[in-house]
Amino acid sequence: MQKQKWNDEKIIHVLKHMPSIKDERSAEFIYRTIQTKKNFERKSRRLMPILATIGTIMLLFIISQSFFDSNSINSFNSEKKSAENSVMMKTESAEEAEKKADQNFDIADQQAEMVTSPTSTAIYKEDVGDLELLTYPIPDVNVQVVVPISILVANPNHLSRFDLYVQNVKKVIGVNKQLSGSLPISPELLSYDFSENNIEVNVKQEFSNFGSHSEDFFNTMVQQQLQTIGAKKMEFYTNGKRGAVLGNREETTIEYKPLENRAYFLLNGESDNQPLYVPWEKPYDSIENAFEAMEDDIETHGLTASIPDTIDIDKVSKDENKGQLIVHLSNESNMQEDQKTLHAIESILLTAKEFKYSSVKFENTKVKEVGGLSLTNELAVPLAANKVDIEQ
Repeated sequence: MQKQKWNDEKIIHVLKHMPSIKDERSAEFIYRTIQTKKNFERKSRRLMPILATIGTIMLLFIISQSFFDSNSINSFNSEKKSAENSVMMKTESAEEAEKKADQNFDIADQQAEMVTSPTSTAIYKEDVGDLELLTYPIPDVNVQVVVPISILVANPNHLSRFDLYVQNVKKVIGVNKQLSGSLPISPELLSYDFSENNIEVNVKQEFSNFGSHSEDFFNTMVQQQLQTIGAKKMEFYTNGKRGAVLGNREETTIEYKPLENRAYFLLNGESDNQPLYVPWEKPYDSIENAFEAMEDDIETHGLTASIPDTIDIDKVSKDENKGQLIVHLSNESNMQEDQKTLHAIESILLTAKEFKYSSVKFENTKVKEVGGLSLTNELAVPLAANKVDIEQ
């Protein structure tokens, strides 16, 4: 297509032939419109810096807020970590304290158990082993009853029973506040005739410090010494002459007769001492009568009942072939796993030994064990009462 060339005349010609356009708006309206547009453009030019400033301020605010948030987060994390460490330390401290408390409770329980667990003071066959058993007749502090005190000693030099007996006598004097500090017939006054198997008591004058004692008291003390040493008799001399005055009695010779058919009671002393087993000096005609007597005190001699109200013996039967005594308790009995019950059991066992029984079987006890003694089985009678520990 050929391109047209425009000149002024041609442009004027074209414009003249174009339709006429008439603006019906008034000049006043057009003026206001133009003024408004100019004012708007002027305001826009003024607002731009302000908006830019506001935008800058907002941007700075956002950046600073982000910075502060970051610091806050770091601070929070730091505080959180510190709190966690504190909690952890407190937890560890609490656990450590709890652990120590548990250890203290364990120690307290062990100590309590040591204090409260029933403790036997009789000596049984399995306790002896390679040691030798010695029993000394020692009066109580009021010199009213004879208390058998037993010790277990080593004999590496193979001394005779007599020499071993004399050697250890000082070790048992004063071992208990319930006992006298001296013996009426001290082993130091004794000599032994090995050819005749006799003990000789040699005094230099009338033995006035022996005091006034019943025949049973004196006999119990002598017989216990003869039994322990294994002698046949005790002979008394004063300044080399046969016979001795001992308090209110005069003696020449006492033959050994086994101590038997006695009932065991308790000698109670101060609160920090265990009661001592004491055989009553007079024998009983039956073990049933002995058990019945053991339910009451002997107030005149400071002895208390060894069978408490919580133990009621319903009946006693015997197996002579086995040498066994069967003690059946009534339904009213209420045996406890405590020291009082253990004292009752061992008093019954020691009394059974006096009547030549080798074992005791308890029935209807309602408890299985007291102080290491199994009541579900037959119990061997003890060899001796009132064990004390001495330095070897």
